[in-house]
Amino acid sequence: MPPRISLRPIGRRSSLCLRTRAAERSSVCFFCSLSSRPSGEPDRRPRRKPQTPRRFASTASASSDQRVVNHRKELEDILLELQKHAANYVNLSRLQLALNGLRQSPGDESIRVAALGLTSGSESGQTAKQVLKLLLADPLKGEEEWEREVEQHDLATPMIIRVGPDPPQELGSISVATKGSLLHEVHVSSATLNGHNLELLLMETTPFLSAQELRALEGFEESVLVPTVDIPTSDTGRYTPITTPVHKALIVADGILGAASIVSMPTLESDKVIAAAVNLPEYKPTDDSPLPFTPIDVGTASLGLGLVRKDLKNAIEFEHLWFQSNMPKLVEWLKADIMASSEGTTKPPVKELIASLLIHTTAAIESEKARRLGSSLSSTTSLTPVKSLQNSLDDWAESAHSELQEQLELAFSSKRWRKLGWWKLFWRVDDVGMLTNDILSQRFLPNSERSAIFLAGRMKEAGVTLGPFPNPTIANGNGTGSKQLESMTPDPAPVPWPVNIPATRRYLQTETIPALQALAQKLTLQTLSTSGLTSALGVLIYLSTLTTTLYEAGTVAALGIVWSLRRMQKKWEAARTFWEGEVREEGRKAVRGVETEIAEALKQGRTPKDGVEDQEELARAQSLVERAQEILSKLR
Repeated sequence: MPPRISLRPIGRRSSLCLRTRAAERSSVCFFCSLSSRPSGEPDRRPRRKPQTPRRFASTASASSDQRVVNHRKELEDILLELQKHAANYVNLSRLQLALNGLRQSPGDESIRVAALGLTSGSESGQTAKQVLKLLLADPLKGEEEWEREVEQHDLATPMIIRVGPDPPQELGSISVATKGSLLHEVHVSSATLNGHNLELLLMETTPFLSAQELRALEGFEESVLVPTVDIPTSDTGRYTPITTPVHKALIVADGILGAASIVSMPTLESDKVIAAAVNLPEYKPTDDSPLPFTPIDVGTASLGLGLVRKDLKNAIEFEHLWFQSNMPKLVEWLKADIMASSEGTTKPPVKELIASLLIHTTAAIESEKARRLGSSLSSTTSLTPVKSLQNSLDDWAESAHSELQEQLELAFSSKRWRKLGWWKLFWRVDDVGMLTNDILSQRFLPNSERSAIFLAGRMKEAGVTLGPFPNPTIANGNGTGSKQLESMTPDPAPVPWPVNIPATRRYLQTETIPALQALAQKLTLQTLSTSGLTSALGVLIYLSTLTTTLYEAGTVAALGIVWSLRRMQKKWEAARTFWEGEVREEGRKAVRGVETEIAEALKQGRTPKDGVEDQEELARAQSLVERAQEILSKLR
């Protein structure tokens, strides 16, 4: 999973300062409290009220606050346990966002909203920037600097917009991985949204999968609410994908193509978390139109904003154009449930995030349980019992021995093997490796190897554990593979079937064939050198003595040639016979090894596929989710 980015929250309001100001407004001087009342007021005898109710009320309020804090702390601890023990079933990015919300003050949590511009149309990215400007712009002010920054920004790189009365202490961009990997950040001050800890992420996104292609609503929600941001890591153009979870998301599209992309998405029950808006100029929808998106007119809204900024006398015209563009619906959606609360109540987006996270985690756990149950049922109701597998093993062993005998007889009596006769080595000495490799590849138990793999599959279907076995690497064509090259390549993954036959074939290709080819080259060189030396000796005798005849000198040369050829024939035929016997013997050992491995696995019988530890892990994760849902229902 890609790393997660933690967007820094903006400054929070100090509750201690608020309490101090309230105390200053309600404080009374001690001497003034003892002074007499004004003469105009009737002198009433004060009654002493019992202090017990006030003390009880204070105690009840403190205990209530303590229960709220305990609920948040307990929920945070359970989510941490869920992150530790059920990491395979929970979205860690959204879980971290939920933990950050619980660690903030109740009612003052930071809310992240993503504005996603679809890239299906040429104007979708520009439309998303205009929509964001219209949502945050102040009509009573002129065009601000942040509006120009948003307009000039390239959405190929995401932008972070922080809304607050004061800029954060650390201005500029935020660092993600290294000092060079930065996201552009803009600070915006909005009269209606200041003080609510709102953060917005503006970026482009590709069109999401349709409901038929996705087949799961959970996957659509997570793809929208956990967008992936590509962070530049260096000047070489490399990017690091980082997931940025958000509480809410607004999908912005443009024109008919954008509307078609929105319509093809899965339909959600509520648009409080994920909403869609499509820029359709001059389209006036009715109030009861059953559209899955909000049609807006960005041009009309921008025109009204420009008029009121030019002259405040155009306020009525601005209001008319603003409501005509249907932008108030997006403003209401953005402001819904993000307002800070002084009552210490958790913001609804935080609770909805945790609830959605727990629902998806429960679905993942139930899916895993169903998968394991189906696997256990398939192994229990399998139609291939151990006795039937034992009979199949006996049939396989018999056919493997028959194949070994028949195929090798055909191989060693074939024309290809006869090409390696001793007297043909003079022009076929370099073909020894190629011809012998072809014999092993085509005649050395190919059908038995495939049948063994099929039998291993039947054993797995019946629930019998077999293997895994180390996967033998494939030798090169001439059997002279470099050991240095093999050491540099990574080890292949193990396989769930016996590998005696391919391992034996590889041994013969890499160990015996190179030796056989080297012997052929050696014998050829010795024969040629001996024949040449004896021929040279005969010529030398004939030229050095006057009594030696041509027949006598030819006899010396012929004797050397015949002796060298006989020696070559004897040694090469012996080597061929030995190699034939070695191939037969190694084949019998390979068949016997496969038979032994499968027989031992059948003796052990069936073994459970899912361990007890996995079942305990699922049960623990399920209990944590149920406990978290119970506490979430009690959270204020």
